[in-house]
Amino acid sequence: MILRRGDLGGVDDLVAEIALARRARQHRPANALGEQCRRRFTHPRRPPQFDARGFLVVDTCECLLLSDHGDGCVCEHDIERRVYRVDADGREHYATRPLGGRTLR
Repeated sequence: MILRRGDLGGVDDLVAEIALARRARQHRPANALGEQCRRRFTHPRRPPQFDARGFLVVDTCECLLLSDHGDGCVCEHDIERRVYRVDADGREHYATRPLGGRTLR
């Protein structure tokens, strides 16, 4: 008879741990000991709003994470900024989406 151990973790446990660690890192507030990223980016206002001329209203926000983060920036509205291309002169092209990958409506 082979005894099964109940404390063995499977692949799904590993994936869940990685996802929880990433979420905790993204929501980690900048404290007084570390320097904030403060990278600025624009994103459509949620829920979408239009001005008097019919143009989409956008918010300009600063990143709330510490400057040592590796993934995309996150603002106070829980909008994530992801860079998809950097030009030769250093200009970044980015896309924004709600944190968690949901699409804007």
